[in-house]
Amino acid sequence: MAASMAASTHSSAPRALAGRDRASRPAPARRALVTRAAEAGVPTIFGAPGSRTQIVEWACLELGVEFKSVTLNRAIMKSAEYRAVHPFGKIPGMKAADGETGIFESGALMLYVADLSGSLDTPERRGAAASWVIWANATMWPALEASRGQCDMESLFGPVDAILGDHAWLLGEDFSIADVAVGAYVKYGQMFFGMQVPKSMPNLSRFMADIEQRDAFKNTVAGG
Repeated sequence: MAASMAASTHSSAPRALAGRDRASRPAPARRALVTRAAEAGVPTIFGAPGSRTQIVEWACLELGVEFKSVTLNRAIMKSAEYRAVHPFGKIPGMKAADGETGIFESGALMLYVADLSGSLDTPERRGAAASWVIWANATMWPALEASRGQCDMESLFGPVDAILGDHAWLLGEDFSIADVAVGAYVKYGQMFFGMQVPKSMPNLSRFMADIEQRDAFKNTVAGG
C-alpha cells in the first residue's frame, strides 16, 4: 500500500495563516517521507486535522515562528522513521529547526516554539510559562476529559479567573504561550463537551472572548 502525506509551509506572519498545499505524494520508499519533509532551519510539525496539532500551529502563528506542517496517515505514523521523531507513533510530533532532533508531546512542542520565538527570554519567564503549559496538559485537560466537562469548575478554574482579574493575560499584559495552552483546552472543553464558563468567572469569560477574536486562533484551534 502506498503511503501518502500532505505538506504545507507557513510564513512567520503571526496573525495570518498561509494557504495550504494539500497535494498527496505517493512514495516508493516510506522511510524517506519524514526526512524529505523536514527542512533545516524550519521546524516541521507532523500531525492531522482535528488534533492537538492545531494548538502547536496556533502557537507558531501567534509567536511569529515559520513552520512546515505535514499531515500523516496511520501507516506513516507506525513507520520506524516517524518513531525516531515520536517514539510512540502519536501526533503531534516535530522535527526541530536543526532538521534532526525529534520532539513529542504537545506541551513540549509549544515550549520549543516559544523558545524559538525568543519570547521566553529568562529562565524565570520560561519557568512561569512552563507551569501553565504543563498544568493545561497534565491537570486541566485530564479533569475536563474524565468528567466530560462536568468537573468542579470553581476548583479547576477559580485561581485562573482570579489571576485574570489582575492582568490581561496569564503572565501579565502580554500574550504568551501560557495563554495558548490554557485557551486551547478551554475551547476544546467547549467544543467537545459543551462546557460553559460559569457566570461567576467573568475574567475567564473575558479572556476567552479576547482569544476568540485572534485570527490565528480562528484559523487553527477554532477551525477544528
